[in-house]
Amino acid sequence: MADTPDRPNDSLDEYFDRLDSAFAALSASPRTPPAEPSSEVTAPAPSPIAEAFAALLALEEGEPGARPVRLTSTDGEPRITDALLDDLTRRIIERLAPDAVRAVVVEVVSEVAERLVRQEIDRIRDKQHA
Repeated sequence: MADTPDRPNDSLDEYFDRLDSAFAALSASPRTPPAEPSSEVTAPAPSPIAEAFAALLALEEGEPGARPVRLTSTDGEPRITDALLDDLTRRIIERLAPDAVRAVVVEVVSEVAERLVRQEIDRIRDKQHA
């Protein structure tokens, strides 16, 4: 049998003797009677998930005053600023292939320029006929 690091000279019998005396002392100590359950039932505080499901259900059932669920850490409404929009735009462009963005820009600029040229030609023709 291997010796334990706490008491290297203790034998197995001594260990069980100490264990028996500890249980005897435990059972000899006076016990406090269990507390009687309260007649007043208190519901636990609802969790954020329970509140979110209740709000979703109210919204789906069309209850008056039901608001959409926002699972955010802030209490206020989200603020969309120009800086946020610029940052989002920059990040989206960085993730897209630069050639794809360039192609879209070329296409849009070409269409707008062509439309402006046609409008100007039509305006000049209208002046000549008037």
